[in-house]
Amino acid sequence: MQNKYYQLAALSLLLSGCGTNNQTETISEEQHSSQGYSVGKHSERSDTVTYESFENKGWNAQNTTLSISTHQPGLDTSLPKNFLFTQFQGPHSFSIENTIARYGDSSAKLHWHHNEPEKYNGDPQVLDNTDRKAMLHGHKASSTLATVWYGFSVYFPSEKTQIEGDQGALFFQIHGARDKNKEPNRIPPLSINIIKNGFNIGYSWDSKKISTSSQGEGRQDFDVPAKLVDYQDRWVDFVINVKTNPFENKGAINIWVDGEQIVDRTNIKIGYNDDMGVYPSFGWYLWGNYANRNKDMVMYLDEVRQAEGEDINYHDVAPKAN
Repeated sequence: MQNKYYQLAALSLLLSGCGTNNQTETISEEQHSSQGYSVGKHSERSDTVTYESFENKGWNAQNTTLSISTHQPGLDTSLPKNFLFTQFQGPHSFSIENTIARYGDSSAKLHWHHNEPEKYNGDPQVLDNTDRKAMLHGHKASSTLATVWYGFSVYFPSEKTQIEGDQGALFFQIHGARDKNKEPNRIPPLSINIIKNGFNIGYSWDSKKISTSSQGEGRQDFDVPAKLVDYQDRWVDFVINVKTNPFENKGAINIWVDGEQIVDRTNIKIGYNDDMGVYPSFGWYLWGNYANRNKDMVMYLDEVRQAEGEDINYHDVAPKAN
């Protein structure tokens, strides 16, 4: 659609699934207390929330010895294991930023090099999966049927988040935890990409115990039109709630950006039939042709939260108020 952009609030009606309440929900500071969505500095949160703000100048993960992780800049094994594992293109992919922070004094700078991106891991002639990433992976949900919540803040500097033509860049995904039965790597049950005219959101599912296709049984994707410049050079807050169910149309996706609900889809299938549940991924993944670009990609990440359970709500994972 040329020379025309719609505000996200007006588009939530078009992007909602059937049988849902399609009205856009905006969470203002004044409404927080009455709606239970308080994100103030001193509000109480569930003690089951995993929280990483990078104030300790690094990161730690449950698994830091994976062969795919050739480079692990920022690893500090004395810190809480707030992540599952990481995939960093190179030694440049993670650093602590002290001048741009959503809350506190620090954030994570995630940097992907466009020039000879394949030279950092494994075969220097092959652009492998990790060569495409500057990404931190969160912990797995407890089961295939789970209600998961994620909150995080991102800062897209305009100079280093250029999107041209059909380019895009994935900056968040929920990934399936495939079983050890020679299943193929599969597309993520949920992905969020920035594209030239907004956000592209995809979701997929597979009810078979042994997946045979990397595409799963089914996949849907849709765009949330937006003016990219409105989301650059400032902090943008995301809250994501997903109810996974690959067997019946009882799954759901809810996404808020800066307190405004932009996606409200229920009565859908989403996720895979695995022994363990999904896990989140925060950061760059230049998949497919998205790696063909003439500039580096940089984003800043802060206020990362993850939780699971029917008793978790928006308030528990939303970034703090300044």
